[in-house]
Amino acid sequence: MTQATGVHELVSLDTQIPTVLDTVGMRTKLRREEQVERNRGLVLAAARRVFLARGYVSASLDAIAEEAGFSKGVVYSQFASKADMFLSLLEARIAERAEQNERLAAGLDGKDLAEAVPELALAMRRAEPEWTHLVLEFRLYAARVPELSERYARLHERTIDALASVFTRLHERAGSTPRYPARVLAQLALGINTGAFLEQLALPGAIDLPFPRVTSEIVLQTASPADGEGESGEWL
Repeated sequence: MTQATGVHELVSLDTQIPTVLDTVGMRTKLRREEQVERNRGLVLAAARRVFLARGYVSASLDAIAEEAGFSKGVVYSQFASKADMFLSLLEARIAERAEQNERLAAGLDGKDLAEAVPELALAMRRAEPEWTHLVLEFRLYAARVPELSERYARLHERTIDALASVFTRLHERAGSTPRYPARVLAQLALGINTGAFLEQLALPGAIDLPFPRVTSEIVLQTASPADGEGESGEWL
């Protein structure tokens, strides 16, 4: 290719490139996207307040729209149903909890980490028991609606996986093998937390146990020499 030919091709290419960008249109689109995202955040915040105050079943789209200061049309433009709103809130909560546990795992090991994770769960439950009420209510409601049950289960899997990851690293750092698979440990920890909450609802103060320590003892137990025969394992 000669120099003249190369220059000609560059000039030809240059003529195909717009010399003025549509910056006004870009700014308008950006503002519109920002407004949509802002409205979504406001609707979710309002939905959370209404859910916590009234419960899942008693909450209505009318009440959520009124709380958010929007018409029902705006609410429907963001979410197709009340369930979509709740599951979006739950997804954000799961991500928040996973991030908090990751920070604990980054700074703690062994017994300290095994106790800190359930202690955090207990502290959050005590700080906002209405949220636990809400999640349990939705779980029971969704159990009768297969599509919602499946959607909830997919999100719950994230909780289990994130917690199992923390327990896996705990044992890897200690060079130990957990008595039970990390995923089972995560499910046990969640079950203890939920079960204790339900028992406290029925009989406040009836169970006088340090649940974070009970959970940590299960998590810290290592595989025994007679693995699988029910013998007590060693402890970290």
